[in-house]
Amino acid sequence: MVAAARLVLGALGHVTAMLFPDRCGACSEECQGPFCETCAETLVETPAGCPVCGEPADEALLPVLRRRRCVHCRARAPPFAKARAPYLHGGALAEAIWRLKYDGCEDLARPLGLLFDGCEAPRSRLIVPVPLHPSRLRERGYDQAALLARAAARRFALPCRDLLVRTHPTGAQVGLDRRRREANVRGAFRARRAIPGARVCLVDDVLTTGATAAEAARALLAAGAAHVEVRTLARAP
Repeated sequence: MVAAARLVLGALGHVTAMLFPDRCGACSEECQGPFCETCAETLVETPAGCPVCGEPADEALLPVLRRRRCVHCRARAPPFAKARAPYLHGGALAEAIWRLKYDGCEDLARPLGLLFDGCEAPRSRLIVPVPLHPSRLRERGYDQAALLARAAARRFALPCRDLLVRTHPTGAQVGLDRRRREANVRGAFRARRAIPGARVCLVDDVLTTGATAAEAARALLAAGAAHVEVRTLARAP
């Protein structure tokens, strides 16, 4: 947690205060950055785990399981090559993501994008957001994944393109088990055009089971992409 806090606070030294809101993304305390010092201390770096989906592993088992895929990826490999997130979903980060998605705080996307500095850079040539359905976009007024994707593109120095369309509205994934999450998003995406040989990095806010990212990756691969990986701000513990 200390290292994560230092990364967040240290990044402020080379970014002007104009890029940030004047209040903490979680508690609204006055500050110049995504989080105040107290909230930044709640960030927990994502521990080592599955080399494919990034599912955190029990630290006591890491010497035995290092470089070994989790039980889910061994049973059925996901269509994406790798998924990574800099921090676990919880504490101030969970609160800030909730505010970004549901409280109209779209200005949080750019400062939260700084957190991608703590994430392994993708081996891709293009950043693509996991899109909202048009009906949800009209309701919310903006697409938080698109805003985060643009922020990630700046951090990784890659172009960002809206290549995916969500073809039908999907219910909330919260509270669903893995099987129901997969069923909920099955066939939910298509690519806008053919992308033969493309190397794409999908960006979203949180990765839980990876069901949504996997379905989006399948749509990109069906359109001709040669490689798909995933980056999110947070990973469910």
